[in-house]
Amino acid sequence: MANEFDSEAASEPEISVAVLPGDPVDAGPLVGERFGKYLLVGELASGGMAQIFLAVHEGLEGFSRVVALKRVLPYLTESSEFVQMFLDEARIAARLEHPNIVRTYEFGTEAGRYFIEMEYLAGEDVSAVLNRAARLQQRLPISFVVEIMSRVCAGLHFAHNLNDSTGRPLGLVHRDVTPGNIVVTYFGEVKLIDFGVAKAATNNVRTRAGMLKGKIAYMSPEQLRARGIDRRSDVFSTGVVLWELLTGARLFSRDSDAATLYAILDDPVPPVRTHRPEVPAELAAIVERALARTPDDRWATAEDMQLALDGFLAAHPRADSVGPGVSAGISPSVAETGARRLAREMERLFGAPRTHAKRCIAQNRSLAANIAVVTKLQSDVLAGPVGSFAETLVPQPPEAAEPPAAPRSGRGWVVALLVGAIAIGLGAGLAYVMTRHDAVEPGAAKLGPAALTVTSHPAGAAIYVAGEPTGMTTPATLANIAPGRIAIRLELAGYPPAETAVELAPGASVTRDLELGTPRAAGRLVLMNLPAGAVVLVDGDEHPAGEVIPVVAGRHTVQVVSHGQTITQQTIETTGGDQIWELANQALAPRRPR
Repeated sequence: MANEFDSEAASEPEISVAVLPGDPVDAGPLVGERFGKYLLVGELASGGMAQIFLAVHEGLEGFSRVVALKRVLPYLTESSEFVQMFLDEARIAARLEHPNIVRTYEFGTEAGRYFIEMEYLAGEDVSAVLNRAARLQQRLPISFVVEIMSRVCAGLHFAHNLNDSTGRPLGLVHRDVTPGNIVVTYFGEVKLIDFGVAKAATNNVRTRAGMLKGKIAYMSPEQLRARGIDRRSDVFSTGVVLWELLTGARLFSRDSDAATLYAILDDPVPPVRTHRPEVPAELAAIVERALARTPDDRWATAEDMQLALDGFLAAHPRADSVGPGVSAGISPSVAETGARRLAREMERLFGAPRTHAKRCIAQNRSLAANIAVVTKLQSDVLAGPVGSFAETLVPQPPEAAEPPAAPRSGRGWVVALLVGAIAIGLGAGLAYVMTRHDAVEPGAAKLGPAALTVTSHPAGAAIYVAGEPTGMTTPATLANIAPGRIAIRLELAGYPPAETAVELAPGASVTRDLELGTPRAAGRLVLMNLPAGAVVLVDGDEHPAGEVIPVVAGRHTVQVVSHGQTITQQTIETTGGDQIWELANQALAPRRPR
């Protein structure tokens, strides 16, 4: 294996548009579904909430542009709550104009279907990069890794500091920084995607208490505990991705969700150098600080982490070991040295034919032929979860998963509170990804939709699919669902939630009846003497000051925030019925009878 600190074998290549001498002969005219001004020529990904298509935006005077189009599934268009969430996502995405964040061009409705038009990214997500390196039994070059994560930090810092139209901070937190949500293109760009589960203080629809968003193996400890989170939670997740890119191994992922929870909360974090001794001590220290379990011990901002990574690259200018003799073929709009370096490494990993085909698709050249090339070469990009450097990366079917590990001493309450929410957390937020390694490539056969009828005892429970609200209550039938395994969760005030996973075959019609269990004592919580404009977070759910907050009997984490500063964060015990707590001396206490 090459040393990451060998000198660069060749000078920077000339900037050019293509790698190969000519385009393949086109296979014929494009065919696909007509959707308003778009021609949907292939499905890139699908989930319980929406589908993402490779599309051609056709405009006036022969204008055309290759894009990715995210379209809400039909059964959700009648759900006002889901539509509001979708519009929240679109509004946030439309404001995120940054070189390291996927661009959103437009959102709207067509024939009653909501959609978001985004840029097509001619590249691969980082989980595909990790899987490809594992298949080749190679470590990723250190400079390649650091360059990617520096740009991720730049995109995150921009999002974290985004203001609304009045200049008020949005308080945006991505909450799902994972290898699958970072794309490296064959033009040398790095794009952060999927702000569909991002949390902003101004969202019109609040996250329900106890719902986990994002992929569990990359969550921060405070996110798992459903406490109030800020930008430092994204810094922790970024540290996990950086650790895995450097080592080629998984950091917190275990054989069961419960074991993964324990690993994040309790297990020692192995130093990067134990897996890869050639990593310099300065870089190892950057990773270690990002992975501090206490937020105050981490990098305060993503920009601070970016500056540290950039400082490392400046101090180690020879930390570059991309493959020699690979033509870059960079877009004329990309001129910086780091971009050329990233593009060369991507082409070395995935090969010139795939690189060339995806670049041509992005440039709207010979689409039919190049889509066929990408489809044929899909086996080059392994599907499934991110694997490790020294293992065969074969995704395990759901039925092969091991049962959850028994709770370890002192942490049983964590599993009792959180494991039930993991099933929905794992499925939450359909990514913006345009080139996902586990997506259905254009040209793949489409499966017929399925239907699911959900009932409960008692009735009237809110139905969540893949962690997102449908706006429906039991009993209800969800039609036109994409076949596959989906997670269902029911919530009804005063009852513990009920969950199940359902496997839907193409064209199937399935019924599931869930028992909500013994009702819990319900109460109402009011907090007094709060500053004007303060925000209250109860178990991570936001409420304005003065709002009557429904709670169930038990322990709750309460955080009071004013003008972006936490006044107090503490755990309180509530009972059934009404209860009033007061803020005094920056602490909450039950109001004494008068």
